[in-house]
Amino acid sequence: MPEKKVKGTMVMDQVRLIRMNKDKDWSEYIKPEDWEIINGRILPSVWYPLELYWRLGWAAFNVLAKGNLDLVRLRGIAHGKELFGNIYKNLVFDKNPMKALERFVITYSSLFNFSTLKFEKVGEKHAQVHHEWDAKDPTEPPYCHELMGILDVLVEMTGGKNAKIKLKAKQWEGAPFTIFDITWE
Repeated sequence: MPEKKVKGTMVMDQVRLIRMNKDKDWSEYIKPEDWEIINGRILPSVWYPLELYWRLGWAAFNVLAKGNLDLVRLRGIAHGKELFGNIYKNLVFDKNPMKALERFVITYSSLFNFSTLKFEKVGEKHAQVHHEWDAKDPTEPPYCHELMGILDVLVEMTGGKNAKIKLKAKQWEGAPFTIFDITWE
């Protein structure tokens, strides 16, 4: 099985957070060899090791958010505004949250060299996104909370009002996959 990788687009935000906080002690989470990548030029279309992505996310969660999942979701909102306002404007061009969510899942899948998300339309203003990962991975809860923030922004930017996103099932609690249950008005 080939090594799991992630596109630089996913690594850039984490690297930026670490660079902005060089005064923090990252040594518990980041390997010495990671610093060459962190201090180098991150290219959006280049593939990076998934393990690096996990370490950077886990480091930011512990060092910056101090384990607070609410802060991680807020960071996801900020990240989503940046993503959909710049790099992925094509996802918000029409005011249709359902189509935007479906396009997001397709686009998101291109950022990994393996599949992680599946889209399901449940009703007119109700969708689910299924996320399959590694149930033993400790980075899964903060990762999913950041993704919730990103999805919040996507629904709002495409005309959905009062978006509600709940984790209906959590893989890290024994479910076969994590389910983001998304409704809006």
